[in-house]
Amino acid sequence: MRLLFTVSVVFFFTLCMQSKSFAQSDLLILKKNGRTMQTFFPGSNLHFSTAIRQYDAYITSINKDSIFLVQYDIRYVPSNMGFNIVDTVARYNFPIYYKDIIAFNKYKGSFIKGSGAGLFGGGILLTTAGLITWIFAKPNTRYYARPELVGAAAALTGIGYLMMISGGKEYKLGKKYTLSYINVN
Repeated sequence: MRLLFTVSVVFFFTLCMQSKSFAQSDLLILKKNGRTMQTFFPGSNLHFSTAIRQYDAYITSINKDSIFLVQYDIRYVPSNMGFNIVDTVARYNFPIYYKDIIAFNKYKGSFIKGSGAGLFGGGILLTTAGLITWIFAKPNTRYYARPELVGAAAALTGIGYLMMISGGKEYKLGKKYTLSYINVN
């Protein structure tokens, strides 16, 4: 009976010590006009800009006003079979002071931005080809491009351009957007 009691006491103290050894991580909160837009914690993906460059990394921990990040360098590398595979070439661990962040980039709209680039490129191609055939081909022949086709291609170019520029907004920290550091401990 005494052995069972000592084993249970040792087990209890071991559990207590383990729960104390795990440090809780702090939080970052992005606010717009005082309202919480997004909360960042360990495991979150962070896409932000500093005065030096842009980063796209995962948060490993937030501790003492610093964000500890990990960034992966993923590239296509050749395999033995003659085709390329996706591989992680390097892993970079680095800290950033949270006040060095000047803007957060949006992930939303990447599909719209890519579709806009496709429409823009295709619209330029169609407009150029249409103008060339409209100018140099005789009317009512096989290769003559009607003015309606050239106008529609130009409209597609404009719509594609507007879609491209609408997808890449960022939250610039300042009057409207603020970043708050929350100490959990």
